[in-house]
Amino acid sequence: MSANCLLLEGKEVGNMAEDDIFTKKVVNNMVESSRETLKSAPTKNFGKLVPALIEKGIESVNLSMFDDETRVQLLNEVGDECLRKGKISQAVKAFMFIGNKDRLSKIGQNYENIGMFSDAVDMYVLAEDNQALARLGQKCLKEGKFADSIKAYKAINERHKLLEVGEECMKREKWDSALEIFSFLDSKEKLIELGDKCFKHPFFNYAAKAYQTAGDPDRLTKLGDECIKQGLVKTAYDIYVSAGNETMATFIKENFMKK
Repeated sequence: MSANCLLLEGKEVGNMAEDDIFTKKVVNNMVESSRETLKSAPTKNFGKLVPALIEKGIESVNLSMFDDETRVQLLNEVGDECLRKGKISQAVKAFMFIGNKDRLSKIGQNYENIGMFSDAVDMYVLAEDNQALARLGQKCLKEGKFADSIKAYKAINERHKLLEVGEECMKREKWDSALEIFSFLDSKEKLIELGDKCFKHPFFNYAAKAYQTAGDPDRLTKLGDECIKQGLVKTAYDIYVSAGNETMATFIKENFMKK
């Protein structure tokens, strides 16, 4: 659990302190969902134990003396109480301790409902809800939320859909996102295609990154030559260095760069 919790340490999920409106929406939805869940489940009255656990922090509490059923009910109540108080990250930790993936997924759904897609992805990942991640990835793609779509599809290693997102990013000249996807996919062919498009526009910095990631020194050298023609001496030098073209890099350094 500790590795996943790193996603949540040091902040309330979704920058809640910075946005009270979103906080209220998230908490209200989660409390209502919690009430519906608990209607059909038998509960025990833990009295002041729940607020005491919240104050101390569940990571610091030894619950081994309880049987499994009691421990699950106790931590479910801790999680629900944390939601009521707006302590989303603590609620998530409680649900993670007992492996309550259903509650984690519902938290993700509430984030999704109010458009906080990145936080929704985080919750679906913790819940191991691949179906929700695939659905959200497609939703974000349709809405042009490429960063969130990429995040969702990368989480489930959905390479075919990532390729689709990358193609759409290239059409819309979202070079950063396209570069991220094709680098993740380690697709030399698509990286070169991206580099060629950026070369023509021209967006030399993206072209250089794409060619370098693709491992294509010949295209990098041609890009460096074009930069020289346009008087972009420092850019050309950096490109020649990345291409391993020591001759041209030395020539520029000796003749055109201040010593």
